[in-house]
Amino acid sequence: MTATNTARVETLSGRVRVALLSVAMIAIVLASLGAAALGSHVLHRQMQHHLRALAVLTASQSEAALLFQDRAAAEQVLHAIPGDEGVTLAELRNDSGALVASVSRPEPMSTGWLGDLLRETAVADIVVDGRRIGSVTLENGGATLVRGLASLLVLDLLGAVLVGCIVIVVARGLTRRITGPLTELSTVIQEVRDTRDFGRRAPPFGIAEIEALRTDFHALLAEIQRRDQDLARTHAALKRLALHDTLTGLPNRAMFDQTVLHALSGDPTPERRAGLLYFDIDSFKSVNDTLGHAAGDAVLVGIAARLKDKLPAYATPARIGGDEFVVLVAPPHADETRRLAHELQAAIQAPMRIGAHVFHPGVSVGYAVSESTATSADQLLHLADQAMYWSKDKRRLAGIRTRWESAAPPSRPPEHVPSESPAPQRTVAAPIALRPADRPRESDRVANAFATLINAETFDGTDTPF
Repeated sequence: MTATNTARVETLSGRVRVALLSVAMIAIVLASLGAAALGSHVLHRQMQHHLRALAVLTASQSEAALLFQDRAAAEQVLHAIPGDEGVTLAELRNDSGALVASVSRPEPMSTGWLGDLLRETAVADIVVDGRRIGSVTLENGGATLVRGLASLLVLDLLGAVLVGCIVIVVARGLTRRITGPLTELSTVIQEVRDTRDFGRRAPPFGIAEIEALRTDFHALLAEIQRRDQDLARTHAALKRLALHDTLTGLPNRAMFDQTVLHALSGDPTPERRAGLLYFDIDSFKSVNDTLGHAAGDAVLVGIAARLKDKLPAYATPARIGGDEFVVLVAPPHADETRRLAHELQAAIQAPMRIGAHVFHPGVSVGYAVSESTATSADQLLHLADQAMYWSKDKRRLAGIRTRWESAAPPSRPPEHVPSESPAPQRTVAAPIALRPADRPRESDRVANAFATLINAETFDGTDTPF
């Protein structure tokens, strides 16, 4: 098993904070070094001037002792130099350079090589009436200057710490101001990805660069939302095309198969039975051949509209072929299904005016009822189709077919309209007895298949029973 090494990812706030602190520390170090160098120079110059002034003062006080060669008075003058002045050696010499008096003091603190490096010496001549009679030499051991430099460095360090704290506070505020909007924008992106709510928007941030990013992000969301809506509409249209007949708007064979499968799925209870009505337009081909396909399509659309208008909520229509329609009834009841077949046939066969013609559609009806959830859509459809063709054969023998006539009263009957009176309406209902070879398997348990023959109505408003 190989271990996967994931690179450590830094945060923007961390990088900004480190960058600001690095720049601040470099600036603090450079400023501290500059301040220390400048302070030491100024302190050194002040120490030189002070030691020189002290030497001049001591020389003026030593004039009498040097004139009278009073060694004790000269030493007294040298001992009078304050100890906190940092003078470690004071000498009084005559004009020939001979030592008259000398006073030495120990270093107040051990300064080592730094004290030797910072040691200063000041010499002042003793002049009386314009004549040099001697000199005073004062030497500073460097302890005072070291203490001054140490104090300066402590102040620099305290200043650096204070500036560092200020930089940290400023860095945190700055990174929060920069990364806060980016974090909020990232949260909005995460929510959009999780919920697919493309209408979600981030609030204004007040930073030009991030505001430009927010604007571009909103434009991208709007484009994604538009494309998502277009995709949804396209998907719905494709789904409708896949499951609906483009001419009549009724469900097609694919959707019909799904509906039957759902109606027959589950336990074999009465609620899981299904009845199927099968409608076929009589002599529909003659409409297309004589009047054209546009007229035939208009007839089909009109028949589909009548089916949808007359069907109850528990019935589902579909167009499964050129002039073939089916109606699924679930759950079916024998009397109710028979009554529904009569009502639908009567509605379909009512006169239909399309353009310059009045059509009198003829329709053959067959239906089948399943008592088993094992019955497939093909089996149920096959049984209803057999019943419909049994009805169709009877109607053809009776001379019943689809007729049409001109909307305006013609001067003579059209050639395609028979001159004899229409056949009386007859209704025949008979069960289909399947031969053993035609019977479905026992597991299918298709209980009954009925065929219903309902002849075309006579158009004088009378019904003649079979």
